[in-house]
Amino acid sequence: MRILKYICFALVVLNLPSVALSAYGGGVGSLLSYLTILFLTLYYFFGKKTRPNWWLIIISILFFMIGGFQFIGLTSGFIYDTIKYFIYLICAYEMVKNISVSEYNFFLVIGSATIILEAVMFTSDFGRYSGFYLAPNEAGFICITGYATTYGLKNAGIKLTAQFICTLAGLLTFSRTFILIWLLINIISLKISIKNIRIFGLGFLIISTLFFIDEMVGLNNPRFEQLKSIISNDGGVTSEELSEDSREDTWAKFYDKILDSPFIGNGYGSFSGKEGHGKGVHNSFLTVIGEAGILPFILFVAYIGYLNVMSIVYFNKKPNLIMQIIALSLFLMANHNFFTFYYVSFAAMWIQYQIEVAKNEDEVNEIEVRKNALTSS
Repeated sequence: MRILKYICFALVVLNLPSVALSAYGGGVGSLLSYLTILFLTLYYFFGKKTRPNWWLIIISILFFMIGGFQFIGLTSGFIYDTIKYFIYLICAYEMVKNISVSEYNFFLVIGSATIILEAVMFTSDFGRYSGFYLAPNEAGFICITGYATTYGLKNAGIKLTAQFICTLAGLLTFSRTFILIWLLINIISLKISIKNIRIFGLGFLIISTLFFIDEMVGLNNPRFEQLKSIISNDGGVTSEELSEDSREDTWAKFYDKILDSPFIGNGYGSFSGKEGHGKGVHNSFLTVIGEAGILPFILFVAYIGYLNVMSIVYFNKKPNLIMQIIALSLFLMANHNFFTFYYVSFAAMWIQYQIEVAKNEDEVNEIEVRKNALTSS
């Protein structure tokens, strides 16, 4: 079961079906996609069954059911996406319960390392790197999630190494979202210990490494040129350049469609670029309300809000959780693939289960305290 768990985990977190699709074509990509679902089903079938994830099951039923009413496209494709996602949702939640923070971090670091390897060995004219994740912003999410999980590790050496790899890889994606979240997480880390301020020193070392890579292979990225201009203070970067192609401009293009059909949405795929709908909204919250209306949107916001609040409650016990949910929440505001990129919904489920574990531990401790109090009296 352990080997099967790691195979399933690698397929999901390392995005291997999409890598195969990009590198070898639809045949191999589809095969790995089917194998992912098959292996997860086997893991679920042979493993211990516990309480399912009712939060996401209900949200997903509403999202796919209401969104399907106005879906325009191949019905077979919609049915395939729906069935596959629900199998994943039910089976992967059991796997979530057996993934420790160190295991999660290890695979995220491997995923992040593929970004560095791509930048060094396969330098492109595009100048932004994504490794196994094929798109820089998605790769940035993996890096920042890997970085956040380091605050749940005990070994200082492993923690520092993982932080270095995830930060360097994240910078190579040249994702503004990654940089914003990285700064925010490190500010929060000062609440754990003022000694964590030294991570900003590591940041300078990583930027120096970035300059070294640029000298060796040439990163060919406009945003890196902007970074060099800022550091050298030559006045060559304007605020307009830094905010170019902002997410707010993309979101604004979809507001009218939301207002046109706020209760039942505009149909599955209409906000996520599926079935010839063009560029997506790049916001999972707007995707839910835009495709399926206000009811699943309210539940989805409540779900993410619950994870944020409970992560704050358990900050002292598990500080990595608030960092991970902040990373996820901000990423969801810049990406519309919560229901299609499995490693994104996996991140939410993992946080959710860790909160459940912490709650159960508190209940057990409370019972023990009461027993001891009764015994002593």
